[in-house]
Amino acid sequence: MRCAAGVIAAAVFSWPALAEDSPISFMSGPLQGVAAENVKHKEESLPHSAFGAVTSDSAVFKAGPMLAWIDWSRLGGHYRWQDNDVASLSNEVKDVFDATGFTILESDTLTVNGYAARYRKISLIGIDRRCGVFALMRRNHMVQGFACAPAARAFTVQAVMEGISIDGVIGP
Repeated sequence: MRCAAGVIAAAVFSWPALAEDSPISFMSGPLQGVAAENVKHKEESLPHSAFGAVTSDSAVFKAGPMLAWIDWSRLGGHYRWQDNDVASLSNEVKDVFDATGFTILESDTLTVNGYAARYRKISLIGIDRRCGVFALMRRNHMVQGFACAPAARAFTVQAVMEGISIDGVIGP
């Protein structure tokens, strides 16, 4: 998992940042219109390959007590994503919030805006947070991330996933 826990932790506990340009945004759902922060872009060569690289963009979104991190990765050449690792991302979210563990409240697979999606809704132990952790995959594109809010602020993971918009790639 390429989730940069340090970057996310800095975003969680930092002062509000200025909006940054990002290909990732939210067009609907609980994060609709929220500005992207801590925007990152990187390219890494694929090992043992002359055919491409992994290109990724990520951003953090904050709306009051709600926080989300989204990573959009693309494989070069004729490579395709084989699987996602929602379990590892769940553990990274636990670590970001210094929780002692988590309980899986809900888990499912579905299709979201043409992408095969897998998600978990988890309740963090030792901190008042519920999080949706997810990955959406189609051919050489993978969108993964999480959204967290206090337990009293209800949201659906599906609404977060459906609201993601990436320039010319996915959107509601």
